[in-house]
Amino acid sequence: MAPNDKLMLPIQGKTLLRRVAERVLQLNIPTHVALPPKPHPRWHALQGLDLSLATYEDSAEGLSGTLRASVGRLPSFVTHLCVVLADLPDIQLNDFRTVFEEVRAHPYASIWRPLGPKGQPAHPTVFHRSTFTAFATIEGDSGAKPVIEKFRSTLHEFSTTTHTGSHDIDTPQDYQAYLKEI
Repeated sequence: MAPNDKLMLPIQGKTLLRRVAERVLQLNIPTHVALPPKPHPRWHALQGLDLSLATYEDSAEGLSGTLRASVGRLPSFVTHLCVVLADLPDIQLNDFRTVFEEVRAHPYASIWRPLGPKGQPAHPTVFHRSTFTAFATIEGDSGAKPVIEKFRSTLHEFSTTTHTGSHDIDTPQDYQAYLKEI
């Protein structure tokens, strides 16, 4: 999307970042957002929302750096981490409720990941505390894939019937197609 910041693209009068953040906040659970250093437009886009906002220098590395730094600073009382990427314009409360139900129904798993209608990995994904140390070694822009691979034997994947947790915006063409859909 360079030079554009896809999370700052407008969708129905709000940035994509704010749209996703407002949906997550409807869950009424503590929500932490990793942002680039100030001054950055993403900070302004989230102004006024009840979020924990933080900058991680490792975020310049990409998704893995952001996750590595964020997970490394979680308080010791956190037992589960729900990761959702902010480029999912249609993510719904039901996507979160479904993954939380799977966590309760399958408590012996260490990672709970939905699969979209075509079998593609989706979000939100939940990680148990037992996986947190594995985040310390991830690099580049592969995100949590190495953690998921390491814990594959205790990964609980489940099918969903909607594309809301897997339909992301990565290119200008994705964005234009999405605008035509809504």
